[in-house]
This record gives sequence, C-alpha cells and structure tokens, in this order.
Amino acid sequence: MHNNPSPNQLAQQLLHMQSEINDLRLRVEHGCGRQHSLDTQSDLQQAKLAIMSAISEFATRQNQFNDRIDAAITGVSADVDALNAEIVKLQNTPGIITPEDQALLDGIQARSQTVADKLEALDALTPPVPPVA
Repeated sequence: MHNNPSPNQLAQQLLHMQSEINDLRLRVEHGCGRQHSLDTQSDLQQAKLAIMSAISEFATRQNQFNDRIDAAITGVSADVDALNAEIVKLQNTPGIITPEDQALLDGIQARSQTVADKLEALDALTPPVPPVA
C-alpha cells in the first residue's frame, strides 16, 4: 500500500504553503535591496509552483476518494433495494409465518446489519471538514 497523504493532510499542506507565500510577499514588498528582492521573487515563484503541484495532487487524491465514496453509496443503495424486494415478498405471503417466511425475515435482518455496517464504514472513510483559513 502506498504512503500517500490523505485529502485532509494535503489541505493542511496547502494552508502551510499559503502562509509561506504570504510571508514571501511581505518580504518582496518590504525588501531591503534589489538582490534580496530578486531572490525573494524567485522564492515566491518556487512556492507558487509547489502550491500548484500540491493542488493538482490534492485534486487527484480527492477525485479518487470521491470515486470510492460513490461506489460505496451505490453498493448501499443496491442493498436497500434488495431489502425492499425481500420485504415486499414477505408482505405478499398470506396467512401464518411459514419456514420460508422466517427465512425471509432472517435474511432481511442479516442484510440490514450488513447495510448498517457498510454505512458505518462509509462514515469512517469521510474525512472531517478541513479547517478554513
């Protein structure tokens, strides 16, 4: 497994880089001499490129994460549809509860637990809201 940063970690890195760029801008604006100003402008350009690269990496990782979440939601939706179909079958059986009806009930209960487990796992996958600067 790769040791890639999470979307939340990338967001934190972007905020840190933004702070560094702001510091560099202040140094450019209040520079003490032409050479210092040129060095700082070069630093600023390098920081800008680093931020653009980090943004691109963040977007790629976030899109991959969104695809995983979308697949998980689609899976849960299919599970709910299957449960609803089982409930309809059960509701359409007349009379007393037969062994087949009991099997349907047991299946619905087991499937419901599976759906609940998937929803909890999905919730665990979603990162907390990133801090706003």
